[in-house]
Amino acid sequence: MLVKRFIGLTIVLFWCVMNFLFIRRQIDAPPPVITVQGTEKITEQIEEWWGIFHRGEKIGYASQTITPRSKGYKLSDRSVLNLNLLGTIQPAMTRLEMDANEDWILEKFDFELISKDIRFHAHGEVHQTKLKLAMESGGHKSTRELVLSQAPYLLAALKPYVVTQQLETGKKFMFSTFDPSTLSQQVTTVVIEGRERIRLGDRTEPAIRLRQSFRGISVVSWVDGHGRTLKEESPAGLSLVRQTAQDARNLPARAVTLDIVAQTAIPLRTPLTHLRKSDAIRLKLSGVNLANFSLNSGRQKLAGDQLEIRLEKPDVLSGVKIPVKEMRLASYLQPTAFLQSDHPSIQELAAKITQGETSAYRAAVKLKNWVHREIAKEPTVSIPTALEVLQTKKGDCNEHTVLFNALARAAGIPAKTVVGVVHLRGAFYYHAWSEIWLGEWISLDSVMNQFPADVTHVKFLEGEIDRQIDLLQLIGNLEIEVL
Repeated sequence: MLVKRFIGLTIVLFWCVMNFLFIRRQIDAPPPVITVQGTEKITEQIEEWWGIFHRGEKIGYASQTITPRSKGYKLSDRSVLNLNLLGTIQPAMTRLEMDANEDWILEKFDFELISKDIRFHAHGEVHQTKLKLAMESGGHKSTRELVLSQAPYLLAALKPYVVTQQLETGKKFMFSTFDPSTLSQQVTTVVIEGRERIRLGDRTEPAIRLRQSFRGISVVSWVDGHGRTLKEESPAGLSLVRQTAQDARNLPARAVTLDIVAQTAIPLRTPLTHLRKSDAIRLKLSGVNLANFSLNSGRQKLAGDQLEIRLEKPDVLSGVKIPVKEMRLASYLQPTAFLQSDHPSIQELAAKITQGETSAYRAAVKLKNWVHREIAKEPTVSIPTALEVLQTKKGDCNEHTVLFNALARAAGIPAKTVVGVVHLRGAFYYHAWSEIWLGEWISLDSVMNQFPADVTHVKFLEGEIDRQIDLLQLIGNLEIEVL
């Protein structure tokens, strides 16, 4: 089946679910924020459990334990998920351990994601204004150091603080926090919207309604008088509901029926089979704030709400030689935590595939062909890194893209990840692909074996996996009309 073979930006959809486990993105130029102090002191262990639902169907559970220490707190988060991705049930488990001082300032954390054949592990410790990180994926260990603009607080402190301090209803409050899952410092805006009663199973309970916002994404929470979560709703029909430990762990015996990828597809009113063969396309986009996305760049031209995309001709740019050494492109040639282009395994493979080729265009063709041929097309829940993909030899669009980009950079070709949607069988699906520099940025899709990528590839964002959480703004909101 064509859709099942080629489409599945599963990591983004996975992060939709992880939204409930307090994943947030960094906001550029953060405004002044509240100092989280004076929260109600926790003197004994607190344990909470929630069921995770997708459009009313239970797909997993999560728990959090807060344990007082002599000078602070220890937090333990767990989640278990069964995701239906393109007809395949993908189990995943996360574990997050955090230490905080008495004012809820982060001291250290340990995060782990385990899915079918994948394990990603990250550990970090705060030393004054620096965060020292260590990551492990695909048997490869790496370290990095982040400079912190402000002391990072834990999101677990926000709701108790907002409730116990009796902050003004309707006013926005901004908090500086750190998210161990995306390794980013961020600002989260919280608004108290009012009080109401909500139904939990066969009973109703009084609740305070809060809205947490970041990068145009809103999460609505209902909390009790201590700031503990009763219910939470997020994009793409996902919800979190407080349950007993026994009820939370009780998952359906039957397979999860709702396919998250299919549920988040963007259907067209009139299916058009010829789109992928066009040299140009004009679309009308609606339902989202287009100013939040990188729509007007390269082959894409945005005028109002209308987007024109024209097919590139990379073969006429075959004069670019590798390695490319332009300083302005240096960041697209460097290794990262996800693209380990400096690792001997990646370097040796890139050299073997390109076989001394000096043309950036012809070298890119060889790399694309190898990745398309050698990496199996399978939906995968992971935080993809190039070395891990090279080890497992399988994955969806993100896995193909990170490996191709790492190989391209190792060969001296500037490369970056772009994400958006692509048309197949009457609908647009969320997808990731590459852009490489051949004198100008040219699209390349190693999953669909296209160079350039066809004009139904609509780019909304560019950047590594930590940027792709911003696609949540589109899910359930974006509408596309072919003009």
